[in-house]
Amino acid sequence: MATALTQLQDLYKALEAGSYNSAPGNLVQGAALQVEELSPVMHNVTYTDKTIIIQKMLRVRPAKATLYQFDRQLSYGIFGGSAQIEGAVGQEETSQFLRVVVPMCYYSHIRRVTVVANMVATVDGQKAEDRAASDAAMKIAGDIEFDIFRGKADFSNAGVFDGNPTMIPALPNMLGLDPQVRQSDTLTDTQDLMFNEYGSNLSVVLAVGGNLSQGNIEDAAVRSAMNLGNADKLLVDPLVMAAYNKIAFQKERIFLAGSPMDATSADLRRQWVSGGVVQLEASRFLSGKTQPASPRIANGPPAATFTNAQSSGTTPFVSGQVYQYKVTAVNEIGESFASAASAVTISTSGNSVALTITPGSGTSRYFNVYRSNSGGTAASSRFIGRVANSGAATTVFTDLGNKLPGFVTGLLVQSDTMELGELAPYSRIKLAVSDLTMPEAHFRFRNSRGYAT
Repeated sequence: MATALTQLQDLYKALEAGSYNSAPGNLVQGAALQVEELSPVMHNVTYTDKTIIIQKMLRVRPAKATLYQFDRQLSYGIFGGSAQIEGAVGQEETSQFLRVVVPMCYYSHIRRVTVVANMVATVDGQKAEDRAASDAAMKIAGDIEFDIFRGKADFSNAGVFDGNPTMIPALPNMLGLDPQVRQSDTLTDTQDLMFNEYGSNLSVVLAVGGNLSQGNIEDAAVRSAMNLGNADKLLVDPLVMAAYNKIAFQKERIFLAGSPMDATSADLRRQWVSGGVVQLEASRFLSGKTQPASPRIANGPPAATFTNAQSSGTTPFVSGQVYQYKVTAVNEIGESFASAASAVTISTSGNSVALTITPGSGTSRYFNVYRSNSGGTAASSRFIGRVANSGAATTVFTDLGNKLPGFVTGLLVQSDTMELGELAPYSRIKLAVSDLTMPEAHFRFRNSRGYAT
């Protein structure tokens, strides 16, 4: 009997030492006397400096003004026509130039640390204000990284995503690579005007259709060559990179000098194309948008509502398909809660869907639209595009079915055709103290300069 009781007591002690059975303030006897073991390292689960890619690729040039201007040469005149009959002097030629103006972008936010938090000993020995500064610098770097890729992207122009500048609302962030590339299809002020009759005006926006292939990379590289460029780095979403890597599965392998093969797959990071080599790199900042951002409840935009209608067209929508839609309102502060979802049943094959969006009472710069796959649930709806607030009582978003829910965009870039201008590197300024907290403004002033797209 004594042995059994001792065993139960030993078991109880083992269980008690292994975990708390109540809140720490309510612990009694043995549990209250435990030594707590706490890791002296802050374990980070979000992005780090290693995740920042494109900012490290680009040259950073100090800026001396809030507006940066550069000249872009589009031609040496009209191509051809220099050969003349003997004695003739030929035509008068004028090179074509364009002045481009790029505004400075101002990234900033406030962080507040209490006096007490700065006095206490932290788990990793870092002062609270230093941790706040480190986090602020990383948060701003992440916002800039995202905007270099996708700032002011995905705005609908009557259902077409062509980067039309008149469809982009007045926003304070950078104009990213995505809309600049799309604009270059239609704006002659970004095109070579010498060879446009010979194909330099081919679209540089390629629809991949869901799966990146070796042929897609070749097509993108040759479009760069047709525009007299040499783009050599393809930045894609990690899921796209993983799917692309799978094309090496089950492929024939070469055995060198009879050595045994100790790997079952391949690491595809370089793709040979007709013009050289394209390097591939994955960036989380190019991942597809799957849900609304965390809303800023205090001062974020109010939620919007919408109704739907259909019009005849030539979309891929098929009669009888059912889609779930929802919308959010967005301004420079953030994104609102999503509206209630609404199901749309396609009545006639080829129809387009028009969502008539009514904003809430606050300021909404634009609206994000989410759609499910055919037959999907409201919870499975993913981002398909956005539309600028018309300024009227309602705004219409037209869905032509040309975006997959949660779509991703890859960018083939040539790093020497762009740079970053920096008016202020990461900096911090102490603000007025009105209580026992120390507020600081953290900021970085940069712009993105695309000389050729």
